[in-house]
Order: sequence, then C-alpha cells, then structure tokens
Amino acid sequence: MVFVDGHYYAYRSFYAIASLTNSQGEPTNAAYGFASALLRIVEDLHPAQGAVIFDGGVPAERMALHPAYKANRKETPEALERQFPLLHEVAAALGWPVLTVQQEEADDVIASYVHAADAKSCVVATNDKDLMVLVAQGCKIYQPQSQGFALLGPSEVEAKWGVSADRVPELLALTGDSADNFPGVPGVGPKTAAKWILQHGTSEKVLAAAPTIAPERFRPILQESAEIIRRNRKMVELRTSIPLPRPVQDLAIRPDPARQVELFRRLEFKRFTREAETRLAALNPQQPDLFGS
Repeated sequence: MVFVDGHYYAYRSFYAIASLTNSQGEPTNAAYGFASALLRIVEDLHPAQGAVIFDGGVPAERMALHPAYKANRKETPEALERQFPLLHEVAAALGWPVLTVQQEEADDVIASYVHAADAKSCVVATNDKDLMVLVAQGCKIYQPQSQGFALLGPSEVEAKWGVSADRVPELLALTGDSADNFPGVPGVGPKTAAKWILQHGTSEKVLAAAPTIAPERFRPILQESAEIIRRNRKMVELRTSIPLPRPVQDLAIRPDPARQVELFRRLEFKRFTREAETRLAALNPQQPDLFGS
C-alpha cells in the first residue's frame, strides 16, 4: 500500500520541469511531472492499493501553538495553482484514489492511514522530515534516485539523521524546521541535537540535563528555550486519529487507460498518450480504435 504526499510531488514536479505548455499556452509542466512520478512509483513498487493525499489546510491546534506556522512560505505560483485540478485528474486516470481532508495536513492523514493499516505493508512517497517517524512503525519511505529508487527503513533513517526514526521528532524539537517557520534552539544544528538525543533520549530529558550539558555555552540557551522546545515537540507530533475519508480496504488502484488516452491527448503529452493507447489496446484487442489514432 503506497501513500503519496501530493503537495510534495506537485511542487517537486513543477520545479523539476522549468516550463511546459500546451498549444494554447496553458502551463502543463507540473501535470507532466506528476504523471511521470506516479507512473514511476507504479513501475518501481507495483502497488495494488494506495492513495494520493493532498493538504486540506492547517489544523487549528498547530496554528494555536504557533500562529506563524508556515507563514514564511511564498504564495503558490499561479502556474502551479492552475494545474492542481489537472493533478487530481492525472492521479484519478492512473487509478489512484485522491484524498483531501479539510483543515488537515497531508502528513496527518497519511499517518492516520498508516496507523489504521498494517504499517509493515505501507510505503510513503515523500521527502517530509515529519513523516520519517512512521518508519519506526514498520513502513518504508520511497525516494526516487537517478539510478533506481531507495526505500528508507530504520537503518537508512538513522544514517541520515543520526538518531533512530522514533527519535526524529525529538531532534526536530531542538532544531526546529525552517521550512515550516518554527525556530529551534539558537545555534543548535542536527549534529549537536542528535548527540544530545543519543545521550539523553528525549528533548524533555535534554532540557532536564541543561545545567550540565556540553558544550557549556548551551546551558543557559537551553534553559531559556524550554518553551520553544516543548512547543516544537507538540508541533511535530503526527496526529494519527483523523477520521479517514475512505476506508483502507477501499483504496484499490484501478487504472483507466481510456481515461488516460483522453486526458493525455488533451494535455498533449504524446509519449504518455502512446503508452496509454498501448495499455488500452492490450485490454481490448478486438475493439476498434475509438479515439481515432
């Protein structure tokens, strides 16, 4: 079962392809990259179940903790904003259930699905730091590479972050997350934070050890940052009990080649159109070409 972080792949696709438009001058770069990404995930992982999950907003709990949460982010580029309906169409034509929960972030919806499913059968396609903690439950993180792909498990996450997957939230409590606009302890980077977490176990225990922490210069800084650290720990806590918009058992991936042919022709994606026509012909070898190719 594969859960795709829709907004991550939307932005990744948009910026990976500098510019692409159809014959009417409408932007299609994000849609093209998004289709390519989903097709590659299927090729790499062969999932029978899954969903593409988009952000539906920011939960009130996080905004109450830190009103400036994500306030540093620029407005979504107009060319990308215009393509979001196309991204939904692309995912649906390729057979993926598309899910959004109003006033909930995709991270929490994904975490709730992993919590409800057998985590060991789950893969999450993302690069989001907050979701690395799910590896501790047994799921894997999918990341494409120039040659093949990687499935990050416990050893890979620990090698990258310096702490085990279940301790990544503790580390983020100390370092903060500039991408989401909540600062950490001044001067504390991932390596220092990882050293302290390995020594003491949790951010709260690091705070308790502040009077004797090394390097000594951080002792007063840690004590002065207690409120920030505790706030950050709550900020990065994934919410795993969100009511699911569709039951886990209903998340079958059912590609629709006929719909793909129509969509990809409309978007003028020639290679994807040819591939969809081939898939459609394989399903209906005796049928005439209804699309006039």
